Amino acid sequence: MGVKIFNGRHIANCKDKEFVVFIIGMRINQILKFWKWLPVFNAMEPMIKELHQNPEWGFLHSEFLFSWRKVILIQYWKGVDELVDYAHGKKHSYAWKAYNKKVKDNGSVGVFHETYQIGKGSSEAIYVNMPKIGLSIATEHIPVSQDTNTAQKRMNG
Repeated sequence: MGVKIFNGRHIANCKDKEFVVFIIGMRINQILKFWKWLPVFNAMEPMIKELHQNPEWGFLHSEFLFSWRKVILIQYWKGVDELVDYAHGKKHSYAWKAYNKKVKDNGSVGVFHETYQIGKGSSEAIYVNMPKIGLSIATEHIPVSQDTNTAQKRMNG
């Protein structure tokens, strides 16, 4: 069974929504110290699973990106308050404490995050011949119309 491709032009219908884009990741600085970075990597899956099981917490969607030494998650949230509440929750707090106990400042693995609060009318997205991805999963995936056929129209209506 393959991924469904939506032929033509589609958008993420997010003009009238506020949301948060949260980018979080890790970088393996010392590849041979797998006992340092593997637990950091392994901590991600239970947290993402927990978020998908509890949509009332404000989590909308996540995308995984892998490169040679980095794993990056792009997450979409309903708001900053929901994201902060999760950051102080049990699974995340446990993972953060484990990271600080095992790695902290030894340099074997790095972590980072960036948070962007997006106001109504401050974003737009278009997808051509693509499966649903990113913001189109987090919001609403719809075909382009006369009212949404340019980036300017998608952002400013």
